[in-house]
Amino acid sequence: RLRERLHVPVENLLQPDLLRRVCWSPPDPVSAGSVADALRAGGARPWQVELLAEPLAAAFATVQ
Repeated sequence: RLRERLHVPVENLLQPDLLRRVCWSPPDPVSAGSVADALRAGGARPWQVELLAEPLAAAFATVQ
């Protein structure tokens, strides 16, 4: 898990509200690039986008 590997609370990786919004309305089609765009549009910092876009896209792909 990313938060365990980085030793930070999950709420420090991304604002909980932004994570909820992206999870409830993921981009279509789902890709690392489209998730990165959604995170940026929601105000995520560049380091957050870099760390989270690919893992979130992979998670979304498993539930579609």
